[in-house]
Amino acid sequence: MTRPVDPEVEKAHTDVLNLFRRSTAGEPAAHASVCRAARDRLAALPVLDPDDPSTWAAYALVTADVQTLLAYLRETGVPSSEPERFRSLVIRVLRYLYRADRAEPGALLAELVRKDWETSIGESHDHTLVAAERLAACLHARGDSEQARPVFERVLRLRSERHGEDHPGTLLAACNMGACLNELRDHRGAFRLNTDTVRRCERRLGKDDPTTILATENLAGSLFGLGELGMALTLYRDVQRRHVRVSGENSLAALEAQAGIAITLHELGDHEAARAVNAALLPRIERAAGKEYSGTRNTRTRLERNLRALGRDKEADEVHGGIPNFLPPP
Repeated sequence: MTRPVDPEVEKAHTDVLNLFRRSTAGEPAAHASVCRAARDRLAALPVLDPDDPSTWAAYALVTADVQTLLAYLRETGVPSSEPERFRSLVIRVLRYLYRADRAEPGALLAELVRKDWETSIGESHDHTLVAAERLAACLHARGDSEQARPVFERVLRLRSERHGEDHPGTLLAACNMGACLNELRDHRGAFRLNTDTVRRCERRLGKDDPTTILATENLAGSLFGLGELGMALTLYRDVQRRHVRVSGENSLAALEAQAGIAITLHELGDHEAARAVNAALLPRIERAAGKEYSGTRNTRTRLERNLRALGRDKEADEVHGGIPNFLPPP
């Protein structure tokens, strides 16, 4: 699905290209000056939400510019850690790469940025830790949770040492660690961590804070892994309601929160209820994020599985060919 690119992003892209076209080849000082100007031009871009699929076309263009510019900055010795607004842009780019199913380039870019910023602003600087967190998230997303685990652990330790256990950044790091443990199937360890994180998040941040919602979703995943399906379903439904309340019923977060509900219903043997959730979700998540988005593909796969469990093989065969016209079973 093609989305329009924000005009401010298009203008910045053109400005950066023109800066390099006018640069004087073979003059290192002039090239460094152009790099600084390009860096500062991108840093002045308006803040776009990387969790909103409507911004992804713009971020794809910004990402290409940032990737190229970072290579030039390294070559000329111009720091990528300054100004602060450029660091913030790079962090948003890393978030976009993670959310938009581009974990492989996200991991490569995050590793490069993390190393540069550790040298220039220190390993415990908040932005360095966010870059490390983005690296671990991309490793986790591409299926390398064992490789992500020590990075998540290090971020959690450094944030705790710098800010204390109940700081919002530390709580987010604990959430990420809990999600990683779930993925590694250490459900008992994850349950202990996630239970404690939910308690601390609710006390420090409130029930509707995004970090608290994430911690609650992680706890539901731990309960699911431990076979406590009824309790998991209750939490997954609560998480979905909170996402709707905080960000709206058509936000990607609210739509994706329905996956846990559908998976748990299917595991409980309520295949018709699971089918109804997935059938209603499929066109909405496709409209929001596109046909090839992982959440869309996963919803199709779950729907096919529901239909086959119900003996509705003809409809199941149609699922990957498009959004079928679902009829009630005879």
